[in-house]
Amino acid sequence: MMEPEAVFVYGTLKQGQRNFEVARRAGWLRSEAAYVEGFQLYHLPRGSGRSYGYPAAVYGEGRVWGEVQWFAELARALLLLDRLEDEGQEYRRVAAWAHTEGKGRVWVWLYVYPSLARVQEAQGRWLPQGFWPPHPG
Repeated sequence: MMEPEAVFVYGTLKQGQRNFEVARRAGWLRSEAAYVEGFQLYHLPRGSGRSYGYPAAVYGEGRVWGEVQWFAELARALLLLDRLEDEGQEYRRVAAWAHTEGKGRVWVWLYVYPSLARVQEAQGRWLPQGFWPPHPG
């Protein structure tokens, strides 16, 4: 199968969020609004080793909204992004189809939480609309 051409982000790596600077350092070129299907989104609150709250997507019925990010050199970008996401420990990088308005379907990398059980251990709160950050309330 072909290699993904970009990365789908749905949390702190999005433009305007606290870790977007990591994407910029990784060679970010541009972003486009998008969504992925077949995933559910949760908010993991601050605490228990987390100095700030952030989201986690897991496989499941639903849609997660975010953005597709393109990088100057994807392989180089993944080195930095994998480190931020603690790939293989906290998150796992998987391939999926993202749906964009401009380019249609794009084959992307996406960081997912290993299981719903791990999300529940972290007191994750389901975000049924699939958007992060969650709206207050």
